[in-house]
Amino acid sequence: MKNKGAIIILWMFVAATIFAVGCEGPEYASPKPKGYFRIDLPEHSYQEFDVQKLPFTFDYAETANFTTQDTNGCVWIHLNYPQQHAALEMTYLPVRDNLRELMMNDEKFVEFHFQKADDVVDSYIYDKEAEVYGKIFDIKGKEVACPLQFWLTDSTEHYLRASLYFNFAPNNDSLQPVIDYIREDVMQLVSSFKWKNKKSENDTIQEVQNTDN
Repeated sequence: MKNKGAIIILWMFVAATIFAVGCEGPEYASPKPKGYFRIDLPEHSYQEFDVQKLPFTFDYAETANFTTQDTNGCVWIHLNYPQQHAALEMTYLPVRDNLRELMMNDEKFVEFHFQKADDVVDSYIYDKEAEVYGKIFDIKGKEVACPLQFWLTDSTEHYLRASLYFNFAPNNDSLQPVIDYIREDVMQLVSSFKWKNKKSENDTIQEVQNTDN
């Protein structure tokens, strides 16, 4: 009987040990490394944007689509990326002796993102032959709502501004491949950009990064 009682006590001890280990298991489990969802991006291919009422043309992604809307003397262009749930929101405005004001407004818009930005890198666009001048802003930061912005002008008559947005709360660490992908499309847009009433033998537009920041 004593042996039987000892065996029962032994089994109770083993069961209690297994239960304790089973309960404490998750506490000691190794955490999985942090990762991001897989993003599959299509190959870059382009088509021409040419709307009769607008004084310019450029190349844009074949996977994108656009709509336009006239509002108070300016034209909104919504260049949508359905697969990436993103949009390049563009606005064309005629220049009426207010070029400096237009540029300053865009600078202020970039400054609006400073509270969320880790860094802002700006690059200048300059093509004297084609009369295409502008500036690109790469706004870096995990929670920045607009990671990419640019404007283009001929300095006398026309002004085009654009900002990149996503259709959900930003997490730009995981979105960086998509941002880089669309930025390549933006550079194709800029390098192919032409004013309809101006001609140029040199279609190459130079991007000169400002290293003063």
